[in-house]
Order: sequence, then C-alpha cells, then structure tokens
Amino acid sequence: MNLINHLRNRSFWLIDSLKGGVIRKHLNEISFVINSPYSSDSLSIREQHLKNLLKHATESTPFYFDYKGTDHIDDFPVIRKTVIQENFKDFQSIPYIQKQNYKVSTSGSTGIPFFLFQNKNKRHRNIADVLYFSRQSNFKIGNRLYELEVWRKHNKKSVYKSLLQNIIQFDISKLTDSRILSLINLLKSSKQEKNILGFASSYEQICQYLDRNKTDLGDLNINAVIANSEYLNQYTKTSLSKHFNTAVLSRYSSEEVGIIAQQTLDSQEHFVINHASYYVELLDFDEDKPVKSGEYGRIVVTDLFNYCMPIIRYDTGDIAKLIKLENGQTKFEKIEGRKMDLIFDTKGNMISSFVVYTKFYNYYTLLKQYQFIQQSEKEYEVKLNVLDTFPFEKELIESIKKDFGSDAKVTITYVDEIPLLSSGKRKKVVNNYHKA
Repeated sequence: MNLINHLRNRSFWLIDSLKGGVIRKHLNEISFVINSPYSSDSLSIREQHLKNLLKHATESTPFYFDYKGTDHIDDFPVIRKTVIQENFKDFQSIPYIQKQNYKVSTSGSTGIPFFLFQNKNKRHRNIADVLYFSRQSNFKIGNRLYELEVWRKHNKKSVYKSLLQNIIQFDISKLTDSRILSLINLLKSSKQEKNILGFASSYEQICQYLDRNKTDLGDLNINAVIANSEYLNQYTKTSLSKHFNTAVLSRYSSEEVGIIAQQTLDSQEHFVINHASYYVELLDFDEDKPVKSGEYGRIVVTDLFNYCMPIIRYDTGDIAKLIKLENGQTKFEKIEGRKMDLIFDTKGNMISSFVVYTKFYNYYTLLKQYQFIQQSEKEYEVKLNVLDTFPFEKELIESIKKDFGSDAKVTITYVDEIPLLSSGKRKKVVNNYHKA
C-alpha cells in the first residue's frame, strides 16, 4: 500500500474511532462469527440477534403484531417482494418512522422497482459486511477499486468522493471492443494494488474480447476480481483468472438486504454464508421446510439488523444448493439465480443454468452476446448476436437437444443487440413459459 492509500486507510478508521468505533465493533463481531460459526460464543451471538429482532418486530411493526410472543422463527410466514410492496406501511417499525433512515432501491432482475428503508445501525452493519468480505479478497480500504457498473445520476459518486475513496467508476452500458480496450489501458496505466468489482456479464464480454485478441496485459497487480449481481459461469471465472492472473470470486448480495454470501480467497469454489448479519434458510420449492444438503432450495433471508423495516423470512427469489464440508461447516455450493428463470427439459425436469452456459463455450470467439429462452413446454429459442457468421447452428441445436430432449423444438434467432434490463444486467437465461 503506497503512502497516499495508507493515509486514506488511517483516515477512515480515525473518523470511525471519533464516532465511537461503531464500524470497527461490527467488523470485529462479523469476523468472529463467520470465522467460527459453530462455536458456543458465536451461536450465542447469532441467537441473541435473532431473538432481539423478532421481539422488536412483533412489538413495533404492524405487519408482525399478530405474532407477538412468538419466539421461534419457523412460526413466521415466508414473505415475498410483493407482500412488502402491498403492505409497505405495515412493515415500517413505528419508533423508527421519524428517525434518520436510508432509502435503498433496486429494479431487480424482474425489472419491478422495489425499495426499503434502513436504519443507521443497519447501514453501519452493511459497511462492515462489505469491509469483511472485501478483506477476504485481499482488499484494504484506501486501495484502488474499479467498479464496473451502469453509472447514472442516481448512483454515480461525485468526482471528489471517488478521488477520496480511490474508486474508478467505469460505465459498462455499451461494452464495445473499443470500450473494453479503454478499460484494459486504464488498468495498465496504474501500478498500484487494485481490485475490481462488477457484473459477471461484463467480465464475460471482456473474456471473449481477450480470447479473440492477443493483448499484452503485463502485470496488472490485481489482488482479486469480484463478480456481483449475476451468475458467474465457469468459463468466465477460469478465463478471467488466466488473463488477469488473479482470483475471480462471486458475491451474492442485493441492494435491499446486503451481502448474504461470497466466495473468498480461502473458499474460491464455495460461498461463505454471512451468518453474522443474516439468518439464512434454504427451503423446499413447494413447502416452507429445509432442504437436505446437496439439494436445491429457495434462499430465504432474515435481516438481523434492519430495525426500521424488519424483514423476516424474505424469499429472495433465488435458489442455491448447500454443501456440508468435512469440518461440519455448511456453505452454498452453487447459487443458480432466480427461481422464475429456472429452465426445464421437455419432460419437466429442472436443468441447471450451468448446462446452458456450457453450450456456448466453444463458440465464444464468434459471439458478441447470446440468450437462451424457454418459450413453452418443449420450445426453446436461442438469440445470437454474432461477430460475422455462425456456421454451427446444427451442432448447437443437437447439443441442446441432448440435454433438453430429442423432442425439443429449438429455433435460433439472430439479433443486433440483446438489451440490458433497467438494473444494467443482461439476462442469459429466461423462462417465458414458467412466467406464463
């Protein structure tokens, strides 16, 4: 860490110290709980946070008044985004309505606007969560951070704040070859330690560019790359790691909640669950009961620190698979994305989105973009934005039929652009049949 970055680091912690060391205290607790999640002290801390949250919610929040005296989380209902939207006022804790709160919003992968309010302590906890998981990718406050996002007036930092925090905000709304080259030159121009945070789909486009073009990257001095907001497929993870000579990690988080799980330098294939700040459940698709290790289930989250709008057993709409390691620790083995965009073969069996991504690996040098859509029970559409021509239609269709069924009807549509969602994400897998 150079001198200026060191000063940035010291200044951050000095300011926190002058304010009572709130973030430092949160960070210390998060580190302790996640590093020893099943110790008696850790379990005691987690249980106390959950108990306090349930008591506060049932005594101060109209939606949960009927559950007053209920101290077991299984007795609370699983809620979805629509429930919160339709009962928004009832989810606001009465003592916190007039306090200093913060609005967090997201369009989500559904494109439906959604927002919540968070209290000040929840805000501090989120900052500490980010610091903990950033440390697990060898990032320190003060170091250079490149954020690959769709930057607009509502989310863009000021020039002064970006300089102060040593953040480079790189817009990816139109990630053309020339734009990718400008990012590479930007990375090469700075010799200081750096980390990158951005959408997985933008990394995939960068990999495709680097696979097509021989580019001398040299030593970029990147500690790690973190992919957020979207599913990180194995091609992108492996290819970007090779090109940038660093670890590529996936983060599972949401604007309305925070960081729920992340891969780390010590756990590069599995997701470390944030047991310190959330009570996380993986429930069956049809019943509100836990799934077994090795099975897919719905990710359901209870936010232990948002007292302004207590969110208990919130179905995120995403799915994951649990794995139990030899040391007894439980992690997410895979996080597949939104339940509404699960895809199925012609017999109705669920197919992992990973299977879809593998269909296109051999053709990445020919493609700008692709999208796989299940239109009906047995009808599938592949949208391709190609560089020039695509002479492998027959092979691609046969490959898809191999996994989805010999009676699958596969059509290929050529497009000039696959548009971004309002969130800035570009969906690779869509299920219009399931939505209908």
